[in-house]
Amino acid sequence: MSDAALAAGGSGGDPWGMNTAHRLGLCACHPARLTIGDDAPTPMLGGGGPLTPSPRDARLPDTPAARACEAYLAQVSNQTMVRHGKRTFRFGLALAEKAGARPDLEILYVGALLHDLGLEPLFAGPDDFETLGARAAEAFLEAQGYARMSRQVAAAIEVHTNPASADDPIPEVAYLCMGALCDVVGARLDHLEPRLIQQVVADYPRDGTKALLTALLKLQIDAKPTSRIAIAETRMGVLQRVWDAPFAG
Repeated sequence: MSDAALAAGGSGGDPWGMNTAHRLGLCACHPARLTIGDDAPTPMLGGGGPLTPSPRDARLPDTPAARACEAYLAQVSNQTMVRHGKRTFRFGLALAEKAGARPDLEILYVGALLHDLGLEPLFAGPDDFETLGARAAEAFLEAQGYARMSRQVAAAIEVHTNPASADDPIPEVAYLCMGALCDVVGARLDHLEPRLIQQVVADYPRDGTKALLTALLKLQIDAKPTSRIAIAETRMGVLQRVWDAPFAG
């Protein structure tokens, strides 16, 4: 299904695919340790605990393209969004490993780092932020000499907010979508061990993620009432879903 069809009310009229608990994993997760999506008090993840941040994360691809994208994102964005990108990769990777999938980790990581460039003022424009971000990522990667990667990453970024992308046969597309939605709204957290979730958040603290993402998304929604994210907000209350994710901040 196309983004336009989904935004227009496809998939049961639910543009973020949240019409069932199974679809995005908003359900009980190891009830003895973590509760998501019911009326019980929810222990908030990322609020502190015995875990301490690791040294340089050995799970992150350490390639020239990856290092270039890390440096670029640090230059055009801020630490909160850098950490969001790295958590997106770690959650996407964990979900891929759980499913026995084998995405290209360099492409998945580069996509995770750059997937929200379209929310940055530097890349503002009239198009949907997903399109702006895809265009900015493609331009940067092409300028660095990674033409093939630029097209693959741009394609994944363009559809990363479309929940149907989780079923894409291209694993880098599917797990970028899943990793991003996991970090933003808690999608599929029930597929992961709580200890792993806590470690990812300890390695990359959320510190203001909800406040920053809702502010950036609201700017898009207010400025572009026919955009994909604006239609999702009207139909599903995306901003409230971000605030309701089972993370501390």
